[in-house]
Order: sequence, then structure tokens, then C-alpha cells
Amino acid sequence: MDKEFLAKEAERLAKDPVFLEVLTRIRSNAIEQLVKTNADDKTLILTLQAFAKVCDVFPAEMQAMIQSSQVRRPIKAV
Repeated sequence: MDKEFLAKEAERLAKDPVFLEVLTRIRSNAIEQLVKTNADDKTLILTLQAFAKVCDVFPAEMQAMIQSSQVRRPIKAV
């Protein structure tokens, strides 16, 4: 996939209310389960933390995809 296609899809998803709601629900459910999880269940705790972390970094990664396709102008000295 080329950068332009990825950027367009990332931009579309970044504005898609259903997609954003899914991310919000996944993160909320993971955090809610974290609160209820037995402290001895380290595997589940790490899994739920990973779910929440992915939901947190997903928007930043999409933004990076959008920006990566933009033409960069050379920096000029002032």
C-alpha cells in the first residue's frame, strides 16, 4: 500500500464516529476489567493494559500516517 492510500484511509477513520466509538468502548471495558481483576492474575492484567495502551496510541499512529504522505518542504534559513 502506498502512503497516499494509507493517509486517506487513516484520515477517514480518524473522523469515523463508529470506529472512534469502538476504540472508546474497548478502552473503557479494558480499564473497567482492570479494576475488577484479581491482582494475582498478572497475565490478564498485562493483556488488559495492552488493550488500553493500543487504544491510546492508535490516534497518534493514524495522525503519523496522515502526515507521512504530505509533501515536506525543505527548511530554509531565515
